[in-house]
Amino acid sequence: MHETAYEREPGYAERYRDRRFHSGSGESTDRAERAALRQLLALTGATDGPWLDAPSGAGRMSAELPGPVVRVDRDAAMLAAAGPDRPRACASVHALPFADGTFAGVLCHRLLQHIPTPVERITILKELARVGRGPIVVSFFDACSLQHLRRRVRRLFGKKRSGRSAVGRARFLAECRAAGLEPIAVRALRRFVAEQTLVLLRRTEARLT
Repeated sequence: MHETAYEREPGYAERYRDRRFHSGSGESTDRAERAALRQLLALTGATDGPWLDAPSGAGRMSAELPGPVVRVDRDAAMLAAAGPDRPRACASVHALPFADGTFAGVLCHRLLQHIPTPVERITILKELARVGRGPIVVSFFDACSLQHLRRRVRRLFGKKRSGRSAVGRARFLAECRAAGLEPIAVRALRRFVAEQTLVLLRRTEARLT
């Protein structure tokens, strides 16, 4: 689904689509993420034009976006699992195959927690800002959370690293500003408990009124 590069077993994309957020704690996570996204989108007002969902994975959040959606993911299997009902392109978020300002809005969900360095995160944020002319919603893992603390404790006892990276909220918002994006609103799934946090951004020269 995301910017990780490793071999996966056949059928993994369909299993992810059908099981990851449809059983156990995944169901409550799905509800909370959709609610947070809807709250942020309600602050943006009307947007006229297509939205970019990148990386889209199996397309779980595409239907939440307020307009025609173009799905982009570097994983062709995930795009296939999402179905052919929306335009799609197999590409990296690091280098999107679109002209400047193509999209009325952009969603980048469940990617940045897989990106370990500030330089790379800022590069991705700049690319999102380049192709978007309106609101941009991104998610990140907040290091100031019980979930992140539990993950660190488990590593101390030999648990294998998850490949996810958390960052403090102030630091992440500073990275957004370094990419030319102004934070407008932040919605945590459960502040200080869960890592997952969504942020509504605008390009610095195009703030919300």
